[in-house]
Amino acid sequence: MLDYPKAVRRFYDLRDGRISAVHYGLSSNPVKLVFANANGFNALSYKAVLEPLGVHAIALDMRGQGMSELPYDPKGLKNWHVFRDDIAEFVTRYVDNPVVVAGHSFGAVSAILAAPLLKDKMSGYVGFDPVALPRIYGQVSLLPGARALMKRYFPLASKSGKRKAHFESFEAAFNRLKGRGAFKELSDEILRNYLEGGTVADGDGVRLTCDPLWEQAIFVAQGHNLYNAAKSLPLANSHITFAGKYGAVSAASTRRYFTNLLGAQSIRYNDELNHMFPLEETEYASACLKRVISEVALSS
Repeated sequence: MLDYPKAVRRFYDLRDGRISAVHYGLSSNPVKLVFANANGFNALSYKAVLEPLGVHAIALDMRGQGMSELPYDPKGLKNWHVFRDDIAEFVTRYVDNPVVVAGHSFGAVSAILAAPLLKDKMSGYVGFDPVALPRIYGQVSLLPGARALMKRYFPLASKSGKRKAHFESFEAAFNRLKGRGAFKELSDEILRNYLEGGTVADGDGVRLTCDPLWEQAIFVAQGHNLYNAAKSLPLANSHITFAGKYGAVSAASTRRYFTNLLGAQSIRYNDELNHMFPLEETEYASACLKRVISEVALSS
């Protein structure tokens, strides 16, 4: 087993609180990558993906997730702009050089939304199955009462809002989640990383740091325009992998949009990949990140 530098957690002031960030690689080296987690996950969940990169990579605990200390309002969330602003502020304030910005699922979308704000500070982009729904979904989600209905009848949102958040112990949480839902095909190591980065002591047990109602609110808050923001991506150094197994979070029309924008060489769709593939196929995810980091280095 390779001996990697120990991951280090640090906290950074943003406009309304502190964001938690986990540094992988030698933190004395320039930052090469900033990564945003999927909804309900956290920076430490991606240890097996980011640790082997051999570069200084920073994974953010997105607002309301992991160990970040940022306020959140489940009832008021209409879009993912607050996550866009968090990424852009962090990179602008705390990263000196242009970096590859990447993410998984909602984190991949938040990174795209940040592109117009970051401009030349984003040297490359990697998206692991960004939620790329037709624009009509976002427009409908802004109608009066629509998000409340979606929370009740959209299965992913309905289930996440009822998620058990308190457990008797760390091991009880591990045993409860192992083999279930989004964790169904995750290794024991990755599930333990997720729990280490996403639980805190609470009374006689532990609780998830991501409020189930916040996770639910994120799923239905679709009032952002991903496609306008995508025009600001670094077109020469971007790569997106879309997954389709068990149902895609993208559509043929939206994948076609990104293919036309970035070129066929930068887009992959694989209906044998599950939405959680970065945490199931960690070597593939690491290879995608390494490739874009290398492309940026060659073009700079």
